[in-house]
Amino acid sequence: MPAKNGFIKIIFTIAIVSFPVWTNASDYNVLDFGAKGDAQTDNTAAFQAAINEAGEKGGTVFVPAGQFRFNGVLTLAPGVTVKGIAEGPPAASLERGTMFLAFAGRDDEDSPPFIVMQNNSTLKGLSIYYPEQTITDVHPYPWTIQIRGNRCNLIDLTLVNSYHGIDCGSIYHGQDYLRNILMWALRTGIYIDRVVDIGRLENVQIHPSGWFELGANPDAIRDYAMNHLEGFIIGRCDWEYMVNCFVIWAKVGFRFIETKGDPVGNDPQANVLITQSGSDVGPLAVVVESTQSHAGIAFENCQFMDGILIEETNRGPVKLTNCGFWGWAESLGGTHIVNKGTGTVYLTACNFVAENWIECHWMEHIPYILMLNGTLHIMNCRFQDKGNTPDAHIFLGENVRSAAIVGNSVEGGGLKITNKSNGDVQILGNLTE
Repeated sequence: MPAKNGFIKIIFTIAIVSFPVWTNASDYNVLDFGAKGDAQTDNTAAFQAAINEAGEKGGTVFVPAGQFRFNGVLTLAPGVTVKGIAEGPPAASLERGTMFLAFAGRDDEDSPPFIVMQNNSTLKGLSIYYPEQTITDVHPYPWTIQIRGNRCNLIDLTLVNSYHGIDCGSIYHGQDYLRNILMWALRTGIYIDRVVDIGRLENVQIHPSGWFELGANPDAIRDYAMNHLEGFIIGRCDWEYMVNCFVIWAKVGFRFIETKGDPVGNDPQANVLITQSGSDVGPLAVVVESTQSHAGIAFENCQFMDGILIEETNRGPVKLTNCGFWGWAESLGGTHIVNKGTGTVYLTACNFVAENWIECHWMEHIPYILMLNGTLHIMNCRFQDKGNTPDAHIFLGENVRSAAIVGNSVEGGGLKITNKSNGDVQILGNLTE
C-alpha cells in the first residue's frame, strides 16, 4: 500500500509540473513597451503602442507604480483599460503609486486633451498631475480627460491640479460612468452635455486636498477658485444620476445650461437627479439657466453653503427635498433662493438657517426665499432665524403665478410672508414653535 501511494504522489507531482501555465493574452504591461516611471522619460510613444496593441482585440494595459512623464497626449482604443495600482482614489504622491505627469498643451486650452476615451474604454487606479502648473502663476491647459465614445469608465482616479478637468459634454455619447474621483480644477471641474442615454456619477469630489499634499498654498487656491472655478456644468442629458458629488471653493458649484443648436430632440436641457451632494463655501452653490421643461432637476438630501439662483431663461421645474441651506449667499445679497424663471420651484422638508461659517448676521430686509416669477410649492420646511428674523421669510413678487405654502414652521416665531402676487396663493397650517 505505501508503494502504491508513493506511485500516485509521483504521478500527481508530474501532472502539476507539466500542466501548462496559461497567461491572459489580453493583458499588457507598459514596461514591456519601453515605458519608464522615472519622471524624466517621455512615455507617450510607449504607452500608445501598448494601448494600440491591446486595442486589436481589447485588453488591459497595466501600469506599475512610478512617475510616468508625457510630453504628448494619449488616445485609449475602444475596449481598452489602462489600469494603475490603486483600488480607490490614490493619494497624490511623487514617491508612490501610479502617477501620470502631464506636460502637453500649456497655454493652449483648445489643444487636444491629455487623454481621449473611446467606446468601452476605462481609465482606473492612478493620479494625474501637471508639474508646471502653479497656483501663483496659473496657465491654461486643455481638458485632462475627454469622453468621445459610449460606455466609458473613469474609476478610482485623482486629478491633482487640472485646468479643465473631465469633458463629458463636447461629443455626443451615452452611458458614461464616473466613480471614486478626487479632483481639483482651476476653471472647469466636470462638463456634462450631449448625453443621449443615462450617465452616472458616484463619489466625485472636487476638492484641492491632493494639491495640498504636494505643497500648494490653500489660501491662494481658494482665492483663485472662488473667482474662476465652475464645479459641475450640466447641459443636455437624457437622464443623469449623481450620488455623493461635492464641490468646495467654486465660483459656481453646479451650473445648468442649455445646449445651443442641439439637433437631438426639442428640449436640449438638463434632466438630472442629484442625491447626497453639496456645494460648500463659494459665491453661488447653484445657477439654473435652463432645465428640461417636463422633468427638470432634483436635489435630494443635499447641503448648500451658499445660494441658488434660477435665471429668467429657466422654464423647467427645480425640485429640492430634504436639503439644508445656510451660509452667506454673497452673490444674492444673502438670500438663499432667488427665482426669476417661469418654472416651478418645489421645496419639501428643507431647512433654512440664518447663520453661517463666519457668523454674518442676517439682514432684516432680506428674505430667505425670493420668488420674482413662476410658481412656488413649499411644504414641511423649517426656518431657524437664530435671532435674526427677517421682514419676510418668503417674498412673492407680482409676477408669481401661484404659490402653495403649507405646513412649515419657524423656530422661535411665526412664518412671515410678503405677498405681492396677483395669482392664486394659498397659505395653510404653518406653525410657530
